[in-house]
Amino acid sequence: MKKHVFIILFLMVYTNLFAQLKNEENLMDKNQYIDLNKIKIEKNSDLFKIDSLDNEQILILKDNFYNKEIDTFTGRITDDVHGKVILFGEVKQDYTIVVDMKFLGTHIDMQGAGWFGFVIRAQDCNNYGIVWFMPGGSEGKNTIAYVPVAHGIVPWWTEAYAKQKKGNILIPQNDWFTGRIDVEGEDFSVYVNDKFIFKKKLTYYLKNGRPGLYVGTATDVMFRRIKISDLKKD
Repeated sequence: MKKHVFIILFLMVYTNLFAQLKNEENLMDKNQYIDLNKIKIEKNSDLFKIDSLDNEQILILKDNFYNKEIDTFTGRITDDVHGKVILFGEVKQDYTIVVDMKFLGTHIDMQGAGWFGFVIRAQDCNNYGIVWFMPGGSEGKNTIAYVPVAHGIVPWWTEAYAKQKKGNILIPQNDWFTGRIDVEGEDFSVYVNDKFIFKKKLTYYLKNGRPGLYVGTATDVMFRRIKISDLKKD
């Protein structure tokens, strides 16, 4: 009798554990959007808010005002070069992330301002790669760029960033568009509305990391319909 009770209890625990694992897998399934209220999230800013719009779940970041910081060592005022980062789920190796994005505006008077997009293979909220979109780009020129980040510093002022070959496609300033990143091995590929933009190598060869989203200086933006799935190898 005790043996039968033990077997029944074991099966109940195993079934419950399997259901939990299956639920986590479904949250990241390629055929459905992740539930932001259930998926594991890590972020470096409380400006990220989960909300709803037209009966759909959205992730929104607003009131992202431009800040200047005082360097405690030199006493000099420095520009805010730390972006807002949010990471989803567990560490992955080769994966696809697809997200609808909508630019809401900026809080600085600067032509071409507005930076937001994907975080690639994040080790944490301070070390990762970025692919960001710039809706202020003139006639769809130089509107997508790749930026490697270490220790939370986004090196947009470097020669390597300035001279890199950027993506060219018109990013809407007041409408939704769909961005996609395929991360595989040492490379990643960028798509906008299913159109291939470019393929590049990761500057820091990180074998794995967490997928996520990035919002830059003084930029307000909305995200929806987030899909993350393992990239199937042929």
